[in-house]
Amino acid sequence: MKRIYACIAIVAAVVILAWYSTSQIHIFVHEISDVLYKAEQAIEQQDYPAALRVMRHGAERCRDIRHHMETILRTEDFTELEAYLRAACGYLEQQALEETIGELCRAAVEVERLDRLSRRLV
Repeated sequence: MKRIYACIAIVAAVVILAWYSTSQIHIFVHEISDVLYKAEQAIEQQDYPAALRVMRHGAERCRDIRHHMETILRTEDFTELEAYLRAACGYLEQQALEETIGELCRAAVEVERLDRLSRRLV
């Protein structure tokens, strides 16, 4: 009987952990989608300091969630997304707008992929 209770406890822990990580990913995806939208809007309005600020905030958020979730999630996706946002910052500092937009598009694709993957787990 103790084994059955232990198995039930393990299954419950796995389900709770999966639910928690999925909810964290959904929150993260919405935040980063907002970051990408604000960065694109700032670039269209030629407000480059605001775009840099928003993209740096997004990269820091990627770093934070990577450190926070590294024990329960695969963190390569967050590392790639952070790299795209930091590359976009670098290109924008060099005033290379086409490359900046390209990196933002790559980041948007990565965010969509993360969202799709997290929805598959639910």
